[in-house]
Amino acid sequence: LPACVVCLGRHQHLIIDCRATRTWDNKHDTFAKRVHKALFTRDGCHICARWQREEGCSDHHNVKHICS
Repeated sequence: LPACVVCLGRHQHLIIDCRATRTWDNKHDTFAKRVHKALFTRDGCHICARWQREEGCSDHHNVKHICS
């Protein structure tokens, strides 16, 4: 199984809706959270994955957007 981007766990769970606040081993707070299946940092900044797609991501980002 691929690692979950929220808890970093490889255990079977619905990763698109992971609500963990600690990593899978309970050693660290998570960096990200899911909000309606989108990925955000804990302080509310949208994490963009568009750079991984063929069209890429714009060079112009607002302060509420970071590329993964």
